[in-house]
Amino acid sequence: MKIKNKIDPDYEYYKLGVKYYRNIHPNQFYKRNTDTTFQTKTYEELAAALNKINLSFNLSMHYFKIIINNYSDSPYFEDSKKKIKLLSKLYKSYKNIMIEENKIINNDKFITDMGLKIL
Repeated sequence: MKIKNKIDPDYEYYKLGVKYYRNIHPNQFYKRNTDTTFQTKTYEELAAALNKINLSFNLSMHYFKIIINNYSDSPYFEDSKKKIKLLSKLYKSYKNIMIEENKIINNDKFITDMGLKIL
């Protein structure tokens, strides 16, 4: 992706990393009903959500690594390192969910592993 801000390219890369980083959230697996309950999405919607999350992992990691590799004096350097470390942890949780393998996911374990609470 071509960056717009030539003066502060590290900031542009950081913004892109954060943009994709925000897409990595388990709320994409559920629909929120008007009564504030949650409903599991269809198989097709889940597959699309997993693809989006997988793409977001790769893109956010890519942009944060650009900062780490090329802009060590950037004010975003330390936060990029922290985000990559967190992405690595999150990836371990998500890698067990593979649509192609037709695994059965233990929802209780997933919710616990992701640090979520069901109200």
